[in-house]
Amino acid sequence: MSNNVSKFISKLDKFSEQSIEVFLPSKKKTITVSPLNLKQQKDLMASMLDGVKGTLDFSRTLNNIILDNSKIANLKIFDKIPITVGMRIEALGAKYTDSAGRQVDLQAVLDAVKKTKLQLKEEKLIEYKNLKINLAIPALEDENSLLRKSSADLEPKADNFRQEVSVLYLLEIAKYIKKLEIDGVAIDLSDVKVSDRIHLVEKLPLAIYTDISDYIEAVNTYNTDLLTVGDIKVSIDSYFFDSESTE
Repeated sequence: MSNNVSKFISKLDKFSEQSIEVFLPSKKKTITVSPLNLKQQKDLMASMLDGVKGTLDFSRTLNNIILDNSKIANLKIFDKIPITVGMRIEALGAKYTDSAGRQVDLQAVLDAVKKTKLQLKEEKLIEYKNLKINLAIPALEDENSLLRKSSADLEPKADNFRQEVSVLYLLEIAKYIKKLEIDGVAIDLSDVKVSDRIHLVEKLPLAIYTDISDYIEAVNTYNTDLLTVGDIKVSIDSYFFDSESTE
């Protein structure tokens, strides 16, 4: 690499030193985040393939970008929304046009983050007979650990739609289960490989799934409400970061 190119790259790196201000629900304060660069946009676009692997890779890539650009530990999964939308507005503008041609001002999402009171329980204990299940809202680092292991441990067939949906459903449940305990024997699921975590989830009594689903649904509803502007639900996917979504 020539000296001139090195100097130019150093000057380009200074753009990452600029910052975007966003309000973070979990911290209840405004934080600063570095803007997206072209490589990060490319990685997001490239990671979103068809099927379950593409969905998992996209989520993991976005999490990595958020962690790298914010330099903040223990971000909760609902913190993705203000950071992601803030970076997207800085990079491509606040105008968003969905695949149906409907337009949204993304600033409305950031406004909703500030106005909406966070009433989620960070942890919950479910007890059923001699079984105890500790639920917790995942941090991005925890979610990414599970997503990384998923790519290594799980290889669903690309042409098996039912299997892919089943994998996503079980992973969604598994990432909220922090610990299991029965008859004094406890298992920390963060230390268990994905295939075994899935097996444990599948073996749980059906009677407790309503309680688990209600806990997860509360988080999903909070996220959905923030991303709904009028009657339009903004989807955070590869298209969200495509310049075509600004037209």
